[in-house]
Amino acid sequence: MKFKVMLLTALVLAALVVSGCGMAKNLMGQNSGTVSDLWADVPPPPDATKANLDIPLPMQLAIQGFIQAANADNSSDTKLDKFDFIAFQSNQTAAQVAEFYTIEKMKAAGWNADDAMGCAGGTDSSSGVGAASFCAFAKKGDGGKDTVLMIIPYQEETGKPTQIFFIRFEATTKK
Repeated sequence: MKFKVMLLTALVLAALVVSGCGMAKNLMGQNSGTVSDLWADVPPPPDATKANLDIPLPMQLAIQGFIQAANADNSSDTKLDKFDFIAFQSNQTAAQVAEFYTIEKMKAAGWNADDAMGCAGGTDSSSGVGAASFCAFAKKGDGGKDTVLMIIPYQEETGKPTQIFFIRFEATTKK
């Protein structure tokens, strides 16, 4: 999979999250995620609990566009088959959540792609304005299956819980 292109797209996604997190809508009619538990290969963030959160509308649009663009790209040898998400909340800041997800920790959990970016952003804001981070990890699996995990912690304003969105994309080699 072309991880560098995907990671650039993911950075645009993170910018959309920061710019419009207040406009939440349901994604595909689901509420509080499409999976009931965090995946076994993703360490749970400390002090976080599963939350009944919808993916914000700008993120929904970016995900839908990303999937359509990736599957329409004739130069790519992979096809995005599915994505799932789950949301959590934490009293930690977005930066603290991002600091938890180190490349070393995620490699130990099986995220093995060498070109995964890890986490970026996450500066805490003392002005009361929201703060966000963005993490991206990838792994190559058996049978030509690639998986990309995005972790997006977002704190709307100082003193409010940090919302953590885990979004997992799975792709297979086109035949």
